[in-house]
Amino acid sequence: MKPLNADARARLSFPTEPHACSYSTSGSEHDSLSYLVHAFFENEYEVGKSISPLMSGDDSDSDESTDRANQAAEEMRKLLKPRKKRDPFRQQLYSDVEEAAEVLAPLKANRSGFNRAIMTRLREKGYDSGLCKARWEGSKGLAPGNYEYIDIAQMLADGKKERFIVDVYFMAESEVAGPSDEYRTVLSALPEVMLVRPEEMKRVLRILADEAKRSLKSRGLSVPPWRKRQFLMAKWLGPYRRTTNPVPASVQMGAESDVKHRTVGFPVLQFPATIRMIGDEML
Repeated sequence: MKPLNADARARLSFPTEPHACSYSTSGSEHDSLSYLVHAFFENEYEVGKSISPLMSGDDSDSDESTDRANQAAEEMRKLLKPRKKRDPFRQQLYSDVEEAAEVLAPLKANRSGFNRAIMTRLREKGYDSGLCKARWEGSKGLAPGNYEYIDIAQMLADGKKERFIVDVYFMAESEVAGPSDEYRTVLSALPEVMLVRPEEMKRVLRILADEAKRSLKSRGLSVPPWRKRQFLMAKWLGPYRRTTNPVPASVQMGAESDVKHRTVGFPVLQFPATIRMIGDEML
């Protein structure tokens, strides 16, 4: 038997991960993503062991990476920080979203309920807010998925509408395993609440996708499908269905008394005398 040539040895050392990008289209998205995570990390040890010796750069490379990360973080801060004089509507909107997120914080573990409650609270304040549900099919290089976020439409003086994307989970969605120092620097520029115009979001996603790729590769890892730029664009900038339905009655309100005891989005109903309230339950 002939010894393996260099190309063959390289293919064994660096698997192409054919199953890492595969997923089941039957069943829920949760099942599909769980499979992707499991498949992706199956080869983590071997891939990392093979690639890590190649990643030892010199000090100049490290300095260049640090400078690039600092510049990217600064660019994101400029994109994402509302300026009161130049953008008073956005400044006020950001304040109102923060306030709503704080009051409704007990709901945060329930993503759909939390988003819907914030959307409804903003509508009560007079904003044209909606809950956007994005869903996309898988294609070459793109894993299927779905995602929810809030948006706000503002009517401009010329009669056109300007759209803002609001996401209280954006920072959590941007985290990666074992982030590099450079990626941590970029993440530090993200606000607690993402409030951004679509064109600004596009630039933010490009920065995050590029830096996440560098971070993962510096650890000897391949980029999973849900961290690729195309997937991120589908989540926040792809086709979506918008709803303005108020908070479902089944959603349990949090500990804040002003949230517990008022009916969001509906007129107050008079209960018959035979109905008594104990805590949050009707008897």
